[in-house]
Formats: sequence, structure tokens, C-alpha cells
Amino acid sequence: MSRSSAFRASLLASVLMLSVPAFAEDLVKEQAPSDIKITAKGDVFDIAITNRRYETNIMASTLGGPEILYQLLLIEEAHESKEGLVAEPEPVSDKVKVTAFPMTKDGKSAAKFTIEADGNAAKASGPYLTVTRYGCCVEQPTYAVYSLENGAYLFNATGTGESGQWATLGAQGGWKNERILAYHAAPTAADDTVLKGAENAQIVISYATTTKPLQRVLVTMPKALIESDAALEWAPKLELVSKDQPDGTDRVFIDRKDDDPAKLFTGLTVRLTLDENTKVEIPLEGDQLKLDGASLPEGFALVAVKP
Repeated sequence: MSRSSAFRASLLASVLMLSVPAFAEDLVKEQAPSDIKITAKGDVFDIAITNRRYETNIMASTLGGPEILYQLLLIEEAHESKEGLVAEPEPVSDKVKVTAFPMTKDGKSAAKFTIEADGNAAKASGPYLTVTRYGCCVEQPTYAVYSLENGAYLFNATGTGESGQWATLGAQGGWKNERILAYHAAPTAADDTVLKGAENAQIVISYATTTKPLQRVLVTMPKALIESDAALEWAPKLELVSKDQPDGTDRVFIDRKDDDPAKLFTGLTVRLTLDENTKVEIPLEGDQLKLDGASLPEGFALVAVKP
């Protein structure tokens, strides 16, 4: 069973315990029609398609309020392109809009937040919304991850996995004691935005909770390395290294509880392996990535940017 399926199954029983009317009745009965507009300009067609759908979403609350949050999501995926009978399709614009409506026994409440982003597709899974932006040619896809509890942008990720490759930290106390580490590596179609903030940045490492970003660190490298297309030969892998896991792992659980996360998430190393000879290692101390203690390949540097 996948991480998202297990999470949803564990919460479903709690949701079923919510107070419901004694007799079945419609709490929500709506439609979300899709639409298409095609305009001819000579031999070329301008095509605008918006696909809409509803999904339900269940998650554990970490910010107070109901213990279990139940939401109705309106997902809109808008695509604009040019094509013709003798012309290859040319993408113009791809955007996603997701509006979250809390659900109670009385039905759908007013919209709580709206997420809007550049991307081709949106997928809800537990506490996260992932907006995928597809790659083309040498570009790989990148996954923008948002909180479905408050709509906050958390990070972008690349690599294998349904939302890119992550490493996670957990502790007693539930989802509020959850930390995520993720990386985004060039080249992707979103690099101009995701890697903005430092010259020659090719990677960003993000540290976040399920509801807010904590740190965002750009990894820069020599221009000669970039121009040689070295990144095309890399197979990045993000891991956590600790005394108990000296060889690295993508999941660490701290089997104790503390109200101070600085005392829980500490004494580890975040390791991003690019190839056999190229590794970035950053200590995690007191719930923070300690950039001044990092071990870096020659010519590499770390730049902290606003999360």
C-alpha cells in the first residue's frame, strides 16, 4: 500500500464517526463542467481547454480546530496550445487552480483557500497537493507541493516518486511532528523560478513541515561544470544519515515526544548524492540546516533564500 493510501485509510474510520443525518440526504450536489474554445487563425488553431473535477480530501489537523479535516476540492486544469493539420502541437500555457471547501455534517462551507500555479496536472494526497509540471526532451518533471491544510507552498521536488524524492523525519505526537526534506535539480521547465536567487544555482534543498516551509537552500556550482552538462549524468538521491543509520535512509522516526522540535530534530546529516564522487552533506542541528558546517565538492556553495 502506498504512503498516501495508508494515510487515507487510517483517517477514514475517524471521518465515518462524524455526526451525520439519520436519513440520507444531499449535502452537496453540484457540477463542474469542463469547457473548450478553438479559434482558427489561418491554418493554425488556438485551443483553450479547462478541465474541472471535484475530489474529497481527508487529513489530520495540525493547526488546531477539528482533529480530522474533511474537504471538498474543486480542481481546475487549464491548457492553452496551438496546433494545426500540418503543424506540431505547441504548448502556450498550463495552469492549475484548486479551491478547498471545508465539509461538515451541514454541507459545504465557504472556500477556505485557493492554490494557483503553473503546471499540467494536480493531485491531492492526504495533507499535500502536488502540481506537476512535465518535462520535455532533456528536462525532467518537477513537482510543486502545497499544504492542503492552509494552502501554503512548501517546496518543489524532482526525482523518482509520485511527488519527487523526499526524505522524512517523524516523532511521537503525530503529523505536527513531521519534517520533510526534498530536492529540486535542474534541468526542468521551472528552473527560472525555483532556482532564482543565486547565480549558477542548479539545485535547491528544502526543509519543511506539512504546513509551512522552514528553509530553502540553493546549491551553486562552477559555471564550467554547468556548461559541460554534468547534471545530465547525475542520479540524485537524498538521504538522512544518523548514528543508527550510518548508510543513509529516507525515513527516520524519533521514538519520543518533546514540545521543542529543536530537541527532536537534531544530530543528523542530510546527504544529497549526485554521483559516486559528488556529494553534498549538511548537518541538521536544532531543527535547522547548518550551512556553515556543510561538506561540499570543490567549487560548490550554499546560499540560503527566503522560504
